[in-house]
Parts: sequence; C-alpha cells; structure tokens
Amino acid sequence: MSSDETIARRTFLKGVTATAAGLAAGLKGAPALLAQKSPNDVIGVACIGVGTRGHQLLQEAQTVPNTEVRIICDLYTGNVARAQTQCKNPKVHVVHEWEKVVQDPDIDAVLIATPDFWHAPMVIAAAQAKKDVYVEKGWCTKLADAKQMRHAVKGNKVVMQLGHNYNSLPSYHKAREIFRSGALGKLPLVRTYIDRAGTRPMWKFYTDYNVLDMPADAGPNTIDWDRWIANAPKRPFDAERFFTWRCWWDYGTGIAGDLLSHVWDGVNMIVGMGIPSSAVTHGGTYFWTGDRDVPDQWTVLYDYPGQDMGVSFSCCFHSTHVGEISQLLGRDFTLEVNPSKCRTYSPEWKPEYQLKLKKAQDLAWQFGLDPQNAVVLPDYEFKPGEIQVTSHMQDFLDCTRSRTTPRCGVDRAFEEAAAILMSVESFKQGRKVHWDPVKEEIVGG
Repeated sequence: MSSDETIARRTFLKGVTATAAGLAAGLKGAPALLAQKSPNDVIGVACIGVGTRGHQLLQEAQTVPNTEVRIICDLYTGNVARAQTQCKNPKVHVVHEWEKVVQDPDIDAVLIATPDFWHAPMVIAAAQAKKDVYVEKGWCTKLADAKQMRHAVKGNKVVMQLGHNYNSLPSYHKAREIFRSGALGKLPLVRTYIDRAGTRPMWKFYTDYNVLDMPADAGPNTIDWDRWIANAPKRPFDAERFFTWRCWWDYGTGIAGDLLSHVWDGVNMIVGMGIPSSAVTHGGTYFWTGDRDVPDQWTVLYDYPGQDMGVSFSCCFHSTHVGEISQLLGRDFTLEVNPSKCRTYSPEWKPEYQLKLKKAQDLAWQFGLDPQNAVVLPDYEFKPGEIQVTSHMQDFLDCTRSRTTPRCGVDRAFEEAAAILMSVESFKQGRKVHWDPVKEEIVGG
C-alpha cells in the first residue's frame, strides 16, 4: 500500500467550533445579530477602507447570499468612487467618519481593511457597538492593543474573523488532515519561506496591487490626511506614505505583519503550536534602499521547547528563487504546503527512498539526462477539487448567523499578534526575546 493510500485511510481529527453565545433577553441597544439569524435575514455590512484589499473584500461579501453592503468609508475620493461602481446596492451610503459607521443601527458587520495602525481602535469600537468584525491582518501593531481588542471582542460576544485566508484554502485543510493523522511522526522543525521580487520595489503600489504609479489626483483635496494621521506621529501631507504605508514603522510592522504573519498563521492552523517561547530576528534594508524604513529582508527563528520544535521564516524582496513554501520536516514524512500545493515525501534516510532515487536516476539516464538531476516524485500530491472549502468571507458571514467561532477567530488572532510582535521586538532590541505566558508580555534577555 502506498503512503498516500495509507494517509487516505487514516481517521483524521476534525475541528470543533465553539458553541453559539446566547444573548441576555433584556439587553437593550444590541442589534438582532447577536441572536442567531435566519439564513434569509439580510446582513447589513459596512466597508471601512476600500483601497487595495478593501475593495476586494467588498466584492467578496456581495457574493454571499443575503448580504448587503450599506456603507462605504474611505479617506481617498478615488477609492470611494471605485467602490461605488463595484457596489451592487444602489442606495449605498458614503460615510467619511469611521466612528459613525460602527454606531449605525443598520450595520450588523464591519469589514476593516485600513492600514494596520488603525485596526485596534476600529475593532474595539465596533465590538463595543456590538458589530461583528472582519479585519485584515496583521491584527495590530502593539501588544497592549491586542489585549484590549481581545477583551472587547470576547466581552461583547461578537464574531471576529482575522483575514488570514489560508485558513479557507483547500491545500491547507488537507495539510492539517495529514498532520493530524500522525503520518509525519515527530516534527522537530518547520521551515517557511516567502520570496517576492519585481522590476520595482515591493509594496510600492497604489490603490491596487497592479497599480504602480501614484494616482494623478492624489493630493490634500482628495485625501483626508489629518484624519488618516490622527493615530500616528504627526507630519506634513505625504501621499507616498498614505498609499505605501507598509514601508514605514509608523503604520505597520513591515514584513512581520504582512508576510510572516501569513505563513506563521498557516502553520499554526495546521499544527496548533500557538505563541512561541522565544524569537530571534535578523534583517535589514539590503537591496531596496531609500524608499522605506522597514527592512526588505527578514529572517526569524521561533522556539517551542515544550513541543521539541522550532519554526523558521525567511523573506527577501530581490529574488523569487524559492518563492513561497512551508516545509513540515517530520521524521517519517515531509509535508510541503502553500496556497496551491500540498504534498508529502517519504524520508530520505530510509532505505526505501534510496531505491526510489535509484529508479529515478536510471530513468534519467535512459532519456539522456544527468542522473544527478533526477527528482524523486512526491508520495502524495493534492489535486484541485479534492476538498471543498467555503471562502474566508463566507465562513465569517456564516458565523455571524450561527454565532459560532470562525476559522481564524479572536484567540488565533491574539496568537498571531504575539508572534509577529515578538519578531519585531527582537529586531528592534537586537537580541532574543521571550514570551511570559503568565503576564502575557514580551521580555528580553
């Protein structure tokens, strides 16, 4: 029996969703959404931030039955105009102040796709207003904010989904099944990579990922700079910072919150390792210089001594030779996964592998190829359509009806925040940092 057949016959563990939270009968001012909604009830949605990622979320929400986008909120008139053309609701309102959005009685759920430094106040205010929340990653930029966000979400019993869409990709669901089957054996190391490169610096895009030039109308008359900068260090109007905020520590956490968070959370979804015991980070601005103050190269080592495991991450912006992959290097099997792939390899140290390698080399020789370049094929490779998984947005809106926990809920969000902020603290302090699980604090030394 082949290894993939063995894996297929295993009984995989299934995720358990949290039970729906009930609402006290006499609670005043809370919208009907806090009680379980009928599938036929229309969910009123507001989109706060409809730029690069936000306009995509707007369109995704509209694909879910009985969902209506009722408010668009953004500080750049160009983003608003585009969102209005994309919105299927002809009566959609444009609201400038996000504070008014979260208080609107016609809104059941808010989609937050603003720069990271605005996530915390918006999530907290929305939760306090009893609105369910979908918020983009990284969750926040400060650990104190993460604690307040968690308290607001749990204390007000709202549904919150963090926008790590790997949680809703079939390849990652298959990878979790394989891991939970025990087929990998002991797992001492997980290696993760994301390499990005192009003819121009990464993160230098405007209003969408393929828009590489500043909008011609970008200026103080079309961008409300004062409202945008209100939660950050004050400085004169700078359209470059408004659009390419990922390049600056004032508004985000660089590679840590943007890319490390994606693959780390993907591994956490599969393995469930949680907050690391320690982190050490190396990086710098080595290739794309002069257009940012966050590094363009980032390498992190996380330790989990209680689980006899380490997790590594490496990212650069000048080469895509490796691309993106997460390698779970088990003793009995290696599992590789990314958004489109999931595959397993038998261990190279076993005699059976040497037989496979010999066959591959013999075949290469027959076709006139160098046997040294022979490749042993995976024992198992994921096929499209093998697993059906609802979208990340569908999962969120389903949970707003059922009052169950979404795939990347508040506890997972807190773990993500702690992990990425440990990486940032290590880099800024120039030393290894540790997690104090009792105080829930990042400590040096």
